[in-house]
Amino acid sequence: NGLPATIIVTTTLRDLESAAGKGLTGGGTLLPMSDVIRMARHAHHYLAIFDNGKAIGLYHTKRLASPGQRIVLYAKDRGCTRPGCDVPGYWCEVHHVDEWATTHRTDIDELTLACKSDHPLVEPGGWTTRRRANGDTEWIPPPHLDHGQPRINNFHHPERLLRTDDDDDP
Repeated sequence: NGLPATIIVTTTLRDLESAAGKGLTGGGTLLPMSDVIRMARHAHHYLAIFDNGKAIGLYHTKRLASPGQRIVLYAKDRGCTRPGCDVPGYWCEVHHVDEWATTHRTDIDELTLACKSDHPLVEPGGWTTRRRANGDTEWIPPPHLDHGQPRINNFHHPERLLRTDDDDDP
């Protein structure tokens, strides 16, 4: 989907600094931190920084997402953002949350991942997407299919389900 063979790994600063823990690839594989560090020795490095789940930077006015934007999306979304979908990021397309035909912008904070089966559901299929304040992509079904189902996909973010109130304390 537009990038040469690349391994995208997300981890916490704490795990990286301690050289312990695990990194998560854009395809959903957990890697021991020792493997992440070993692979990084000869790699071209990119650093994606998020503020409460929202990617910072990487804006441009071309319709297609840049390689850097795709890397950020693999790290941020990790997979298709439609609720209930388990397709990993490497098998997804880039979707403009606000349609490019309307905005003529391809900004990282308006992009998300959608698999080839779910991407066509937006607009012609009656579904719409929008960005929540925390950076998550919300999928809104057409009225005849809206039965109170989840509107965001946590499948690729199990840490959200494991988070406790204590995790927010400094």
